[in-house]
Amino acid sequence: MAVPSPVALAADPSAATSPGIFAALRLLPGADLIAGLRALQRRADAPAMAVVACAGSLTRVLIRHADAAEGTLYEGRFEITSLSGTIDPRHQHLHIAIADPEGRVFGGHLLPGSQVRTTAEIVALILPGLRFGRAPCPRSGYDELTIAAEEAP
Repeated sequence: MAVPSPVALAADPSAATSPGIFAALRLLPGADLIAGLRALQRRADAPAMAVVACAGSLTRVLIRHADAAEGTLYEGRFEITSLSGTIDPRHQHLHIAIADPEGRVFGGHLLPGSQVRTTAEIVALILPGLRFGRAPCPRSGYDELTIAAEEAP
């Protein structure tokens, strides 16, 4: 079966397609969640990667909530109820939701330093032929995702 090459979508320069390759990863107790994802990105030499699923637990979680200047540290026993986002060679934009033993849910931007408690079972999507980056967006005021189709060799 021939794999289609990535193409920019003509009507939207901020969108492109890729055939995608799934990768599965299990992080062990004590592992740093972002460091584990960054290691996968480097091993795959992936200029564009997305986290599509994660089940597991954490003992330490640093989350920046919406419009907060700094992260909030949570320590204890937390289930990962959701993790998704994008990763490029220089940056990651990951959102996480965690639940404490009473079922309260906290979420926002995942920051470095979060530690796996029992496991983190992750499925990532490597996007061949695409390159993610970050650039200032005049509409949002933040550095936002850029998507480029890479030229075939």
